[in-house]
Amino acid sequence: MSVIKYKPFAERTVDGQYHKLLKEIMDNGKTKIPIHASLPENAHLNHVDSKDITGYQLNYDLSNGFPLQTIRGFEKGFFGSLAEIHAFLNGARTLDELNKFGVPEFFWGPSVTKEKCAVFGLKEGDLGPGSYGAVLRNMPGPDGTYFDQIQALEEKIKKSPQARTLMVTTWDPRYALGDKSQGYPRSVVVAPCHGTDTLIKIYPDGDMHVHTTQRSADAPVGLIGNITQWCVFGMMIADLFDLNFTKYVYSLPDAQIYDIQYDKVTELLKREARKLPTVQLKPQVKRNHIWEYQPKDFILTDYNPHPGMRMDVTV
Repeated sequence: MSVIKYKPFAERTVDGQYHKLLKEIMDNGKTKIPIHASLPENAHLNHVDSKDITGYQLNYDLSNGFPLQTIRGFEKGFFGSLAEIHAFLNGARTLDELNKFGVPEFFWGPSVTKEKCAVFGLKEGDLGPGSYGAVLRNMPGPDGTYFDQIQALEEKIKKSPQARTLMVTTWDPRYALGDKSQGYPRSVVVAPCHGTDTLIKIYPDGDMHVHTTQRSADAPVGLIGNITQWCVFGMMIADLFDLNFTKYVYSLPDAQIYDIQYDKVTELLKREARKLPTVQLKPQVKRNHIWEYQPKDFILTDYNPHPGMRMDVTV
């Protein structure tokens, strides 16, 4: 069975939710001074502040298309994002490991320099024990053992598919928040932004809903790939357990646009949103675990975005 039952492309309606999010931030965002603005490596950007909103939600009926935004082309970023989530679901936490999974160098290279890692007592190239892959697959316990969230999720779905505890998180406060006075200094170069919690809901008729919360979102850049990653995560689960993935909800406690992005976002807002594309698994794909799915297993079609646009980012 298809994990998402799409309407024919001609019958889909235009989805402008991402466009509306950007407009909401630009029109009503509250000015905030990010830590990035004080970092010397960002001095050349003349970065000063950002516009932030608190609390925003995107709701996708997946029959209307896969939630990949259309106001700027993102096909290369789409497959790069799939490589990253594949790496994290396999426990990758170093730059070398990420590279082996095909993650583009620019995704993490600038964040794991010798100087940046040293701030958190880490070796060059190490994202840290509080990073995505480590928390998902190797969360340390008090007795020297490790907990594998993804394996636990699979086992729970097998035994109790309608449980309300089918949730994973990328946030380990011991390392991402940290508190030296308690013996836990922060130990992660970038506190995980996306996948803060992802809840799976399975119904008796085989329908599945997914709700993901993203702690902090760079709306013009990182958010696009992050929405993709956790929707694909839902597709993997639906495929493994023969479910119909019908609804995807994405919550944003903190969404921002940086001042160095204002001009280009203004240009993006002049573009009209288009119909969402189709993302499917190749028919011959058969995997036994969530972490076995690879970017090459997925097909992106019906994608007709506006031209791509390079967007500045802070490090």
